[in-house]
Formats: sequence, C-alpha cells, structure tokens
Amino acid sequence: MRDKLKAYLRIILVANANMIAMELGLPHREVQETLHQMDDDGEVIMRQGWYRLSEAAKMRLGERSDRG
Repeated sequence: MRDKLKAYLRIILVANANMIAMELGLPHREVQETLHQMDDDGEVIMRQGWYRLSEAAKMRLGERSDRG
C-alpha cells in the first residue's frame, strides 16, 4: 500500500486520506493507518489533515526538491 500512496502523492502532491482512499478505491481506515505509519517513518508530512511526500521520500524516489 505504501508504494501506491507514494505514487499517488507524486502526481497529486497534496491530498487528505479520504481523497486518496476514494480515488484509489482503498479502505479509508487502511489508508489512514498507513499514512500515519509513513508520517512516523518520515515518508510523508501531514499538516492539518493534508499529506504530501517528504523531501527525503522524494529523494529516494529520484525527484529533485526544486521541481517547479
């Protein structure tokens, strides 16, 4: 599931758990729990219920942080 969420956030950039679950057809509870784990592991950053990939996760995925 982590790979699906990272791939989604590479395209959408910022989303909440409900949006992700609905658009990917995944159970909301599983998405929320996985996002919390990813936040704890430094893969995503959550602010006011909105998630985005962390800079560290982008670097691991081969993206540049100065992408415009």
